[in-house]
Amino acid sequence: MKTITQAHYVEPENTESIREEPLVIHRKEGKRNNQLIVFVHGLSGSRYGKDSTWGEFPAFIFADFPLLDVGLYEYQTLSARWRLRESLDLKKEAQVLADLIRDELSNYVSVILVGHSMGGLLCKAAISRLVVNNEKDILSRISGLILMATPQLGSMRVPNWLGKFSTDFQALKPHGEFISEINNTFENHLEFDERIAGVDRVTIPTWAVLGASDFWVDQMSAGIGLAARRKKIARGSHTEIVKPKDKDGGIYSWVRDRIEVCLSRFKYDVFIASAMAGLATEEDYRVNRNIILELQQQLRDTCNFQSTFYAGQALTSKAEFDAQDLSLEEDIRALSESRYFLLFYPQKLVSSVIFVAGLALALGKPSVYFVQDRRDLPFLMAHADQASLNARVKIYEYSAENEIFKLIRKHGARLWRAHRAP
Repeated sequence: MKTITQAHYVEPENTESIREEPLVIHRKEGKRNNQLIVFVHGLSGSRYGKDSTWGEFPAFIFADFPLLDVGLYEYQTLSARWRLRESLDLKKEAQVLADLIRDELSNYVSVILVGHSMGGLLCKAAISRLVVNNEKDILSRISGLILMATPQLGSMRVPNWLGKFSTDFQALKPHGEFISEINNTFENHLEFDERIAGVDRVTIPTWAVLGASDFWVDQMSAGIGLAARRKKIARGSHTEIVKPKDKDGGIYSWVRDRIEVCLSRFKYDVFIASAMAGLATEEDYRVNRNIILELQQQLRDTCNFQSTFYAGQALTSKAEFDAQDLSLEEDIRALSESRYFLLFYPQKLVSSVIFVAGLALALGKPSVYFVQDRRDLPFLMAHADQASLNARVKIYEYSAENEIFKLIRKHGARLWRAHRAP
C-alpha cells in the first residue's frame, strides 16, 4: 500500500513504480482523515492513465469531500495474469482485499467501497470473506458499497468456453459457484438499508448503478436484491457510466449523495456511558465527569474521533440532569447515531448505563467496557466478550484511570476491533 499526500488530486508521474501496490491512497495535505473511499476497477481495467477505468471520478470526490481520503485498488485480470507469476484468482484476491481492510486500513473508522463490473464482485467477495471468517468488527467499518454495472448474477454475454482460458471468465459465469456463494452470504447475513440495525445481521448500505446501454451486464443482474430506490439507471454504456464528464447532475451527483449518506450515517464516533444519577455525592460526580472529559480528549488526540457523545458533557452537577423521559429519548437517539460504544463502570452501581449497554448490543455497536472488576457487572454482561454477537464486546479491567489512557494511546481505535485483549 502506498499513500500520496497532495493538495489536489493528481495521478503519479511514475505509475510503473507502484504497479504492484494493491492500493494507492490519495490524502489531503495537512489532513489526518479517518474515512476512506476505495475504487476497484473491473475486467481489464486500470486505476491510472488516459484509459483508466474511473476518468475524473476520483478527482471529483477528492475535491468535494475534504474529510475523505481516496484510494484506488488495482489487481491483474485477463492477459496481465499471464505475465505475472504472482497473479491471483478472484477468490484469493478477495481475501487480499479483505485482509487489507482489516490490517493496513485499520486506522480508518469508515471505508466505502465502489466497484465497477467485476470489481463490484471483488468487493462483494471480500465482504463475504469477512462474514465467513466471523470478522464482524471489521465489517462494522465498511460504511457503504456502491456497485456500478456489476454482474451480480454473472454475465450472459460471456460464453462458457472462455472459462477454460481465464479464471476471470469462470468467476463471471452466470449462476456459477463463485457468484452463488457470494449472493447466499449477502442474502443470509447482510442488510442493505442504512436505517436498519440488528443483533444477527450486519448492515452495509448498498446501492447499484445500471447502464441503460450496457451490452455486458443486464439490468436484472446489475440490480438483483436491491429495492428500486437503491438503484439508478444511467444513460451510457458499460464503461461510460463510471466516467462522469462533469459534476452537474447525472450519475456523479447521485453517487455523491449516496456517499454523503455513508459518511453521515454515524453522527458520533463513540457513545460514552458512565453512571451519573446513581453516584452517591456531588464530589463523586465531579471526579467521574473529569475522568470522562479527559477520556474524550484522549479519544480525539489518539483515535482521531471527531465527535463523541457524553450525556454529562454540559452538566457540571447532578442537579442539572434533564427530566428522565427526555434524557432517555436523547440517549437512545444518540446511541443509534454512534459508531462505537464505550462503558466506564468504576464501581458496582444500580445505574441506567447497564440498560444502555444492552441497547448498544441490540443495535450492533462494537463495545468496550472499562471496569475495575468485571464481577461488578451483571453475569451476562461480564461474559459478553465470549458470546457470538453481531457487535464484538471487549472488557478491560483497570486499577487506575491512567491505565485506561495508556491503552487508548497504545491501541487507538483498534481497541474496538482487537480479537484479543492487549
